Amino acid sequence: MRRIGVLVQFEIKKMLFSQSTAIYTGIYLINFIISAIFFNIMGSDGTVLTAGNAQSFPIQHLQASFLFTGIFVAIYVGQIISQERAQGTLKLILTRATSRLEYFISKVVSILLFSVFVTLMMIALGYGVGMLFFGWGDTLSFFSVTTSGLPGVGLTLLSGLAFAFSYFAFGMIAMVVSMLSSQFLINTTMIGIALMMGQYFELLPSIKQYTIFHQMLFFHINIFEQPFDYNLLSFFILLAYCAICVLLGYQLLRKKDLYV
Repeated sequence: MRRIGVLVQFEIKKMLFSQSTAIYTGIYLINFIISAIFFNIMGSDGTVLTAGNAQSFPIQHLQASFLFTGIFVAIYVGQIISQERAQGTLKLILTRATSRLEYFISKVVSILLFSVFVTLMMIALGYGVGMLFFGWGDTLSFFSVTTSGLPGVGLTLLSGLAFAFSYFAFGMIAMVVSMLSSQFLINTTMIGIALMMGQYFELLPSIKQYTIFHQMLFFHINIFEQPFDYNLLSFFILLAYCAICVLLGYQLLRKKDLYV
């Protein structure tokens, strides 16, 4: 466990202070500012916002960040899986009394933390941009939910937790893809294409709930809008994606030539 902790701490430091994280932050910030400007000019017809205030700004932008966040997760996973193997970093780690299982667990935990980190970063930027352009406002408005104050912040964080969980499940899929090939650019491109095409599963009502793309788009919304049984099924669908990909990913790491 100590070695896993050391590996995770190293990944956290890289994640917080990397150039990629600064780029992600800048992209979200620019996107949010543009959204706020368009709302001021065109109202709710020109943006995802339905209410112009800081209370509503972060939670209303989670779904709108579907493509950006999915690609950022895929890039992060590719950097810590494909590139480490291609650059020989993995060989160095495994020669220091670190087992493949410990290495694998550290990567799973790192992907989970990255999913949470990106979500919290989006929420923090959303509050900041919302305050700058609109002020705090009277109420949080999100689909059928209306609240304010600390309950609204709690609701936003709960929605963010659901959002992060669905993207963690997607990150597990990206991990398996990265285990299959050390070609970082090809892997990321394939995942980006899958994200763009995956949205069309929404046209298939009988299967859409079982797709990872539907959960990435709607799980953080459905926890407020759908019945408990529906959300429980969605939770177990995401859990199944995670479990299957964890088992498959570890088998690939344990048995496959690491190309280092």
